[in-house]
Amino acid sequence: MFEMRTNKLNLFAYLNVIRNSLAAVLTLNRQAMNKLILLLFLSYGQLVSAQTTIDTTAIKKQLELIRDRDQKTRTGRDSADFADYIDSTNLVQIELLIAKYGWLGKSFVGSWGNQTCFLVIQHADSATQVKYLPMMQKSVEQGESSAADFALLQDRVLMRQGKKQIYGSQVVFDKQGNNIFYPIEDEINVNLRRAKVGLQPIEEYAKFFGIDYKFPSGK
Repeated sequence: MFEMRTNKLNLFAYLNVIRNSLAAVLTLNRQAMNKLILLLFLSYGQLVSAQTTIDTTAIKKQLELIRDRDQKTRTGRDSADFADYIDSTNLVQIELLIAKYGWLGKSFVGSWGNQTCFLVIQHADSATQVKYLPMMQKSVEQGESSAADFALLQDRVLMRQGKKQIYGSQVVFDKQGNNIFYPIEDEINVNLRRAKVGLQPIEEYAKFFGIDYKFPSGK
């Protein structure tokens, strides 16, 4: 009888050792699993970070090429006959960039790249200009775009809509083929508005177009 009790106690002790051992293994496995999950999470985070890194150098280079093409037909370095084709191909690229990154602000592509974005939209069709006008306005409010550039775009949109311009940036031809300013809203105070956005006085601006500008009576 005593021997049977001893055997039972030994069996219980043995089973207890196995149970404790299994518990220890499970604890170690849980710790190892937690470490593995953490490692995988960190690795995934690094992978995502690497995938979302934006090559701004390449984008700036692309914008330099776009700007060069845009200006060639406007500075006599390329035939003006190609202007519409060049403007349309430039617009395709700019719209793809805007769709991916939003309006190309100064902190993202620099002042030069930011102005290139404006130039392409400024030389686009009316519907495209209207589409991006609010986006550029928001960029100006955030300090990411030039208020002067926005003024030029706003004036062009207004002119194409048959409305008076605000800043006097748009020049057209009269019936004799001479340059004249497109009608300006509240023309007497145009220089006040121009100064607020960083544009030079209209009488100085007029000289670039061979216009002998005179303020309307009352100035």
